[in-house]
Amino acid sequence: MKKGETMEKANILSVGEIISLDVKKQGINGEGIGYHEQLAVFVPGAIALETVQVEIVDTKPGFAIGRMLSVTKTSEKRVTPPCSYFEKCGGCQMQHIDYAEQLKSKRHLLKQALKRYTTQDPDRIDIRKTIGMKNPFGYRNKAQMPFSNTNFGLALGLYEVNSNRFVQIDECIVQDPVVNAVNKKILTLLTEAKYVAYDHMNREGILLNLITRHMKSTGAVQVTLVVTRKPDGIAAIASKIMHELPQVKSVFLTVNAPKNTSMFGHSIELLQGVPQIEEKIGDYSFKLSPDAFHQLNTDQMLLLYEEIRKAALLTGVERVVDCYSGIGITSILLARQAASVVGIDYAEASVKDAKQNAIANRVKNVVFIQDRVEKALPDLLAKKGVPDVIIFDPPRTGIEDAVIAEVIKAKAPRLVYVSCNPSTLAKNLHDLEAYYNIVYIQPIDMFPHTAGVESLTLLTRKP
Repeated sequence: MKKGETMEKANILSVGEIISLDVKKQGINGEGIGYHEQLAVFVPGAIALETVQVEIVDTKPGFAIGRMLSVTKTSEKRVTPPCSYFEKCGGCQMQHIDYAEQLKSKRHLLKQALKRYTTQDPDRIDIRKTIGMKNPFGYRNKAQMPFSNTNFGLALGLYEVNSNRFVQIDECIVQDPVVNAVNKKILTLLTEAKYVAYDHMNREGILLNLITRHMKSTGAVQVTLVVTRKPDGIAAIASKIMHELPQVKSVFLTVNAPKNTSMFGHSIELLQGVPQIEEKIGDYSFKLSPDAFHQLNTDQMLLLYEEIRKAALLTGVERVVDCYSGIGITSILLARQAASVVGIDYAEASVKDAKQNAIANRVKNVVFIQDRVEKALPDLLAKKGVPDVIIFDPPRTGIEDAVIAEVIKAKAPRLVYVSCNPSTLAKNLHDLEAYYNIVYIQPIDMFPHTAGVESLTLLTRKP
């Protein structure tokens, strides 16, 4: 049996059964986890060290899911969620937990993942305290919200957890206030124009989603309307948005299939304004297309890049490879302290922006490759040799097995791994642990009040 695998226990609970449960810890999705005769029971809204009355709502091989009916022993870490939508909305999972405790919980989740998936003793690894925010609200610089037709008219919102039930949200307290204000005005303009949301039941309507992005450093806002087809009069609506909201610098339209899991369609049309908005970091400026990746938390993003810089430990002579490089921010920021940097990313829009950003910032020792990391990295190592530092910032799925194998073979002396998923991080570290030492892990709270855990791990090659 592999590390992390467990024998499935027979499920001794039935749907509808009510039990008393002592909650032992927080789970990877922010839920409380307790054990009923050694069977794990997951309870959203419960907090470690509480005793709760639970109704079993689902059973699976090896675990059960419960709905919290009442709290009979309350944690001192329980607080009143400041958001009126918290009980229904699927956006946040931990607003009912004191923020300082959230930070401790995220550090503990990293320890749990390491214990489960690696042979390392987490207590012997330097897992540092989670770097939190002074004000953990209003931090999200980008909103992706679906439209819906309600009894009160056109609305924006989110969906309940694991559901397609729409929750109307007039204002989200973790969203940038500028984004909230822009969304509210655009909703009014679309309502006045008598636009309606797509109805999945009768397959009628046009509006699918509204994507709004705000750059705090420049004040620029970028808006994208996601629709089932290009509607009549949309150019006039875009013009009105730009006129009534001067902070909006561009309005885009993308036509998408209603059931497409990707937010953007095959093409993106600029209706009004500039093709990219600008973000400033120090004396650098970065342009972003609407479908290019950018960190959602501007304040913590700056801390993250500083942690990457410190971990890379560059002196001016090192060659760096930046895998999953996005619009090139990490690559360009590190170039000043490196001999050369090569960024690799599969997203065409991101690499296009990255190349433009390097030119705009007059950074000449950076090259960007548009390809899958598992294909481009072996080719690069074969042509250019082993770099001094490799940086990884992969999606939630983690680093691909083929990439891990290539890194082990190449014997790169220093790895900096930025992760947004403790489980895939730990699995990757398990594959690397025979060849690399974990110097430290630094959690950074990029997503306060959610179960999201961002971290930076520094690894050095074993002798």
